[in-house]
Amino acid sequence: MYKTFFLSFLLCLFLVACSRQEQGYNSFKEAQSALKDLNISLVQTNGVGSEKMTNEQFVFSDAYLNKRHAIYQNLMGMQLKPNQIVQVNYLVIAERFPARYFPWPAQVNVLTNMLKQNSSGKEVGNIVTWLKLNQSTLDNARQSNLKLNKVELQLLKSYLLGAIDSYGIQPPLKSHIRAFSDYLANYKPRGSLGLRGLPNGTEWYQSKLNYFSGEVHSPLEWVTLVNEQIKHLSIVAFEYTLSVSHQTSFLVQYLSDEQPIEGLDWQSAYQDLPTMASNMSMSDKDKMLMLAMMESDIGVHYHAWTLPQAKVNLMKRLEITQQEAQYLVEDIILYPGQSFSFIKKIMQSNQNLLGFK
Repeated sequence: MYKTFFLSFLLCLFLVACSRQEQGYNSFKEAQSALKDLNISLVQTNGVGSEKMTNEQFVFSDAYLNKRHAIYQNLMGMQLKPNQIVQVNYLVIAERFPARYFPWPAQVNVLTNMLKQNSSGKEVGNIVTWLKLNQSTLDNARQSNLKLNKVELQLLKSYLLGAIDSYGIQPPLKSHIRAFSDYLANYKPRGSLGLRGLPNGTEWYQSKLNYFSGEVHSPLEWVTLVNEQIKHLSIVAFEYTLSVSHQTSFLVQYLSDEQPIEGLDWQSAYQDLPTMASNMSMSDKDKMLMLAMMESDIGVHYHAWTLPQAKVNLMKRLEITQQEAQYLVEDIILYPGQSFSFIKKIMQSNQNLLGFK
């Protein structure tokens, strides 16, 4: 009996080892490619997909989460560069937090991307399944006091209404889209726009500050440090062209002229934003813009500022229109902490200017 059990146990270990070997990745680049394939509905904006989407590619489904976790674990076993190790640790820590309870990241029109991928009409059932997953997951999340904020909710509603108004969607699918739209019409968002309004949201925000800044300070300590840097600068004009959507974060757009450094996070367009920011040559105008973003970031995600409060703060620091302020605050809400990628560069630059070492 024990001999049979032992042999069965060895066979299981062999099969597991073979499975892991088949799914393994030998380099950072291979793992990044696997993540890009997994996240196809989060980043695809042009063209038409030629292959059927797998269950693993349904964002935040169990299959998706398991596959993503396996890729992260594979990366943790690799010999990586220091900046790559930091990225992996950040993403592994993020697995603990409640993003999985919001299957449709509001930055992205996932529905449109899935429709492009399944444009032949043969995979309508996949999209219906994903819409039902969204509704059931949001229902379960509310039981744990996990709710969308009003900016996220409004964006999701706009995506659904756009699909309903489209002439290219089959009536059966459109009825399911309308049903989810009706569900969201009666959905009550949480009061706070920032991460602090979520259970464990403060810890989640702290992990983002730690990663993007490369330092460990509390939000209150960052307020003091940021304000100290602002003292050395003046109000500046805002001269940047903003995108019409939040598919790509403002920070990614802002660094678009810099030499790209490979990353793993779709929210950073698979680029290492902190390292890229550290290589950028910054004018006083650049510094003031980013410091104002950081100040508003902490205001929204830690001090629970309202959207109007955050807009007023940006308009106080920058020569900026209401519309531009609205876009930047929405971006801060959707991409917490990214602006802190510049804080070390700014502090070092200002210290050098003032004659400090």
